[in-house]
Amino acid sequence: MAKSLEMRVEEVARGQRVELLLNGKHVSGLIINDLQMRIGSAVVHMGGIGGVHTAREHRMKGYSRQVSEYANEYMLERGYDVSLLFGIQHFYHKFGFACCLPASRLTLPIRIAEKAKVEGPPARGMKVRRARKKEFSRIRTIYNQQYANRTGTVVRPRRWAGFRMGSSWGSKTVTLVATNVRGRILSYAGFDNREDAMNVFELAGDPRTYPALLAALVREAVRRRVENIAFFLPPDDAFTVYARRFGGRLETTCHYTGGGMARIINLVALFEKLAPELSARLGGSALAGRRAPFVLKTDVGAVTLTARDGQVSVSPAVRGRKPVVSIPQHRLSQLLFGFRTVADVAAEPGVRVPTGLRELLDVLFPFHWAYVSPPDYF
Repeated sequence: MAKSLEMRVEEVARGQRVELLLNGKHVSGLIINDLQMRIGSAVVHMGGIGGVHTAREHRMKGYSRQVSEYANEYMLERGYDVSLLFGIQHFYHKFGFACCLPASRLTLPIRIAEKAKVEGPPARGMKVRRARKKEFSRIRTIYNQQYANRTGTVVRPRRWAGFRMGSSWGSKTVTLVATNVRGRILSYAGFDNREDAMNVFELAGDPRTYPALLAALVREAVRRRVENIAFFLPPDDAFTVYARRFGGRLETTCHYTGGGMARIINLVALFEKLAPELSARLGGSALAGRRAPFVLKTDVGAVTLTARDGQVSVSPAVRGRKPVVSIPQHRLSQLLFGFRTVADVAAEPGVRVPTGLRELLDVLFPFHWAYVSPPDYF
């Protein structure tokens, strides 16, 4: 019997499901989560890849590659700018994905965290309590404000109704809020609802509430009789910086071919959306007065960037005498997410960066900590 392969796409709650059918039977597939994501202050259309699966009896036949390559073409047609996934080792780099998102954790022993109590009583009228369902719209607002310039963070829409999970798949959650004397929510902390660990998967809001929030989290940990509190936050997060004074251990995990990975889907559309952010970086630097047009050439297309009068404009790439930066899209992804520096990437095979442009590229693509909050994983 001849094999009949068919690709099918159907709409699902959070995006699209892509399936490969063999003689009408599902053999491989994935889900594209339709999301908005930040690169600096710019918001881009991101396809979050999840639910990747190939039936066991059909593995090692190239079906997953067919689905992944079809999904990339589909996202290009549907107006996606970039794609992200959280993948296993030694697999997704074959489809153009590159590691861009380190994982970070701050672990505070309870005996150390209790020192927060010596900082004095909370501000007058401040209270810490459990959040009510109707208050998640305020929590969403605090989150979007705090992470308005954090690369990798998912923009939570108005319909967001709370955390789907905590620090891992399937974990139920508890959310605390800190309120002022008028009852207004100033900050919040979400943690896993489990008795054998104290994992705080998200914390954001007014730094003045940090001592009260930390003290409340310590009480929760003591009740659970656990020795540590783990905070899943970026290394340069405001709370991470605050909590370092109490000691503990700050760990950052970077993968080589797995973990949080990204690839560019539509180069031109992406950079058109990035232009205001790149302009802000240039305008705030010592190179604001520099004029420098150049072509950014990748394996997924090319685009012209022009720096002039503190602004960066984007236009189609045309033949001419402009300097050319040649870089594979997976290396450019690492620059966009702040995962690697220009000097580091420039030493890679297949990358060519004219010496006269390196200082400018350092300004446009600075090293920084990209981050996706665990409840937003897909």
